[in-house]
Amino acid sequence: MLAGPGINDNGSGSAGLLEVALQMARIPTKNKVRFAWWSAEELGLLGSQHYVASLSEADRARIGLYVNFDMIASPNFSYMIYDGGQGPAGSVELEKRFAHYFDLLRLPHVPAALDGRSDYGPFMASGIPVGGLFTGAEGIKTAEEATMFGGQADKPYDACYHGPCDTIDNIDDKALSVNTGAIAYTVGTYAFSSNPPARTPVAKPAPRGMTPADTYRGGLIR
Repeated sequence: MLAGPGINDNGSGSAGLLEVALQMARIPTKNKVRFAWWSAEELGLLGSQHYVASLSEADRARIGLYVNFDMIASPNFSYMIYDGGQGPAGSVELEKRFAHYFDLLRLPHVPAALDGRSDYGPFMASGIPVGGLFTGAEGIKTAEEATMFGGQADKPYDACYHGPCDTIDNIDDKALSVNTGAIAYTVGTYAFSSNPPARTPVAKPAPRGMTPADTYRGGLIR
């Protein structure tokens, strides 16, 4: 983002995903896992749109699921899991898998809307199960969330969202660590699973973007 350094948005999700990729590179997996960092998300999901639009129908059908990690260390965080009930068939299973990780740690969590604001949008439009984690952006933390997660009610999850103060000091280390663990748990589970989430048939390609796709945030399992 031109307005700021972008350390939480989305250096945090990129860092968590990279750490999991480095660790998983040591272990042969049953299923193919593709780690991707999409370009030009802030300009309209251009990288992820281009990637999905460039796939053949057969290749789109081979993608078992897509997981998205956009801002996972907001300083006034809530642990949010994308609401699978708003996504294609199979997305609810992904939400439950992430929830199981937080439940094992006895950590509260709340749903986040699948509103199409991040790079999961083109995959969701193609009928691919989607899920992921989020810790909040410019939205306001509720009193109930402050009771659940700590932090300040009636304040933004990230007061530096898209601003010059989104520096290394704008990261909550605990949220980053917990969410990176959730990424490893869920991606690792499906990397070795014989039963990926049931998905809907692909109806049509997502709209074409403008740029090559190898630079932003997300993960595919085939």
